[in-house]
Amino acid sequence: DWISTGTTKTKKALQSMMRGGTKLLFFFLFGLSVAEEQTCSWTETNEIDPALKEFTYDVGDGPKQFLAYVEPDVSSFYQEPEGSRTKVVPNFNGFAAKFINLSNKKVKHYWEGNGATVLMRIYTPFSSGGTASFPGHQFFFTPENEPNVRLKEWTVEDYPSGNIMVYDPYLVEGDEEKTEANLAVLSSEDRELYDMWQKTLSFHEQYRNFTGRSWLANYGRDPPKNFMWRADYFGQTHWVTTKETHFAEVPPADLLEPISLQPSARILKDSDDRILSEYRVKGQSTLNMTLRALSCAPRVFEIENFLSEAEIEHILELAGGINLKASTTGDVGSNSNKNNEKVKPEEGTKTRTSFNSWVPRERSPVLDAIYRRSGDLLRIDESLLRYRGDDEYPDVPTKKATCESLQLVHYGQTQEYTR
Repeated sequence: DWISTGTTKTKKALQSMMRGGTKLLFFFLFGLSVAEEQTCSWTETNEIDPALKEFTYDVGDGPKQFLAYVEPDVSSFYQEPEGSRTKVVPNFNGFAAKFINLSNKKVKHYWEGNGATVLMRIYTPFSSGGTASFPGHQFFFTPENEPNVRLKEWTVEDYPSGNIMVYDPYLVEGDEEKTEANLAVLSSEDRELYDMWQKTLSFHEQYRNFTGRSWLANYGRDPPKNFMWRADYFGQTHWVTTKETHFAEVPPADLLEPISLQPSARILKDSDDRILSEYRVKGQSTLNMTLRALSCAPRVFEIENFLSEAEIEHILELAGGINLKASTTGDVGSNSNKNNEKVKPEEGTKTRTSFNSWVPRERSPVLDAIYRRSGDLLRIDESLLRYRGDDEYPDVPTKKATCESLQLVHYGQTQEYTR
């Protein structure tokens, strides 16, 4: 749902990578909508993904089921008999950590290490958030106005058993009666929030035991409903066509003004001409894209010739006019909203040491065409990748795009995502 490219400082590397085959890697992070027309290798007769297993759970209101992904034996990725290969534990041991404030008061979240104590963020009552972490990381909570009083301390443990940290001031281990007495101070609204979190934690434990992975979302989130390209084995291929063909040359600057049209005016029917078609490859009415599985868990696909030379040059030209800033990781979770105080992490806690910037889809018609091509590749309606009008997917709770802006990232020597 987002594309990472280089900046002008990495122009040679980007051009070398893309001109050698114009390859792009897509990391699939969400469900994909299936088009009605047969324009890809997927058909409705395909069997259900065998890695999806029926998962039965109960968080206190009766047994329920859904299909959960359970990572297959690694031998299957090589198309070899089960047990013929052993999964290697990677040297990199970083993962996502989640922190939950189960109190009715604000708390401050600190990281401690390398002789420093750094404020990470402020949690509102019954909220959560996340950060990149690894075993041995140390964190603690304090009252909002008492930084020297430690309410709860954690040392992060191995994944998946040690990446969910919970501060619950009401819980008395092994004594339900005392726990209930402590909870009596909560309002009915707060008690409802507390009980929902208990369902999330119960679901997390059952999901982890079944799949071997942590559940980082909140309980009640709908399971994926839409199509997703399968990656059953290394080298598996799929194909899909698009009418968003390659640009053969970059259009003149006066035709590359930012898009300001209303959502309804941006809809293109299959029979409509593509935007700026006179600057695209002559005689090319459709572009056939092949996805090749490079990784099965997580799913990573390579798409050769996704971008043309002209499109690469246009992206690099846009990058040349953007000021790069130090990369950051987002505040993930129910605490990431405009009502909470934002805390700027200090250098010692940064988990990204690169530089990046963002380019919105509406920055130019060429970028808009690339997003439309991406939608076809992912089998998702392009309108879901931009702000939508009231008549477009009214059942989707937000009108905002379900993807990020195009991200331009520069990694220098020694720079990395997590450390």
